[in-house]
Amino acid sequence: MKKYRILPLFSAALALVTVVTGAFAESWKEADVAPIGNDRMEGTIFVGIQPNASIVERLGEISDADWAIGPEDAPLTILMYSDFQCPYCSLAGLALLEYQAAHADEVRYVYRHFPLPYHAKAPAAAYAANAAGKQDEALFFEVEHLLYEEQAAWAQLETDEEFEAWIREKIQAIDSIDYEQWEKDFNDETMRAELAAAFDEASATGLIEGTPTLFLNMNSFKGGWEAATLDKYLSYFKLQREFYTELPPIVIDAEKDYRAVVETTKGTLTIDLLESDAPAAVNNFVFLASEGWYDGNPFYRVEPGFIAETGDKAGSGLGNPGYYFAGDENDLLYGEIGMVGMVNGGEDKNGSKFFLSDDLTAYYTGKITALNESSKEENRISEDQISMEVEKELAKLSAAYPIFGRVVEGAELIPELTTDDSIVSVRIEVKSE
Repeated sequence: MKKYRILPLFSAALALVTVVTGAFAESWKEADVAPIGNDRMEGTIFVGIQPNASIVERLGEISDADWAIGPEDAPLTILMYSDFQCPYCSLAGLALLEYQAAHADEVRYVYRHFPLPYHAKAPAAAYAANAAGKQDEALFFEVEHLLYEEQAAWAQLETDEEFEAWIREKIQAIDSIDYEQWEKDFNDETMRAELAAAFDEASATGLIEGTPTLFLNMNSFKGGWEAATLDKYLSYFKLQREFYTELPPIVIDAEKDYRAVVETTKGTLTIDLLESDAPAAVNNFVFLASEGWYDGNPFYRVEPGFIAETGDKAGSGLGNPGYYFAGDENDLLYGEIGMVGMVNGGEDKNGSKFFLSDDLTAYYTGKITALNESSKEENRISEDQISMEVEKELAKLSAAYPIFGRVVEGAELIPELTTDDSIVSVRIEVKSE
């Protein structure tokens, strides 16, 4: 008989759990994110990286007189001053031709001659490419590719006559070139004088000190020409066209409680948004999430045991939404796993990027302990002093990158995130009244 009396009690308890669980699940609903009044966040508009006016004035705007391949309105324009006999120019030229071909609708590649005085065959190589380009601009780049790809074969020829014989044979093998017209243009003294004048003008600017010299959207560029490097800038300049032209409106009600359900390629994270402690960051996050800004964003920077950073649509850490907003100040401290903080470029330079923290108490304890153990015995500090140093590091980090959220579900996924992972979607929810 006893076993039958237990069942009703068990059923009642189960029902109670079900009711409580159901009530908890129903206490959150998707937020209707919309402007509240006419106020907007405080901050500044950032128009992005524009052509450097001084460089444009000194080098001149890109025009029909330039050798260019790719659309005029391409997000990324790569201008190269180059010398056909320069070994590094060969590497750069072939890489840029390949990169432009791979991004034909998004990249414009512009070539300007800068034949160095100690490369005796460089001027004749430039004449050869120009003469081909006069017939069809695409032929200029075909000859550029030929000259760079076979540079080792002709650069070591002893005389100019030997080089000219070599290039004539190569040009005659290109079916789409009218050889007789090419020969006439190759020997055109006006064209040769123009090329010499262009070299002198470029030298006089002081901007071209060697070859290759690259400019991205008419800004000096000292980086490499590898595809991975150029991808970052292409992604940034594409994103720049999506920049907001106004600061976000106020979209959160200070009297309500918000959370974000973040679907990632590793699983689901639920973030309690701390609107009372960080109203500006939470408002910005809610606005951008409702706009779909974060959908597809990769975790472009992951430091195991430390942080996983995301929030840049460009996927490189270079991007932002086209504005900076004034940051929050609060007393929240990093330490436990799952704190969410803003990435910024300095005071009041907060945009869209944010990070998820790992167990930072353990991280700094490990770092400081390892440093302590490697020090001379007389310089070592005690366990209590290590704890104090950890607290100092956490306080500095908290002041520099204010916390605006806490992961309340799924924090165990943070240590598993890699740069191969990304945000799938973000849903903003509000607690039911």
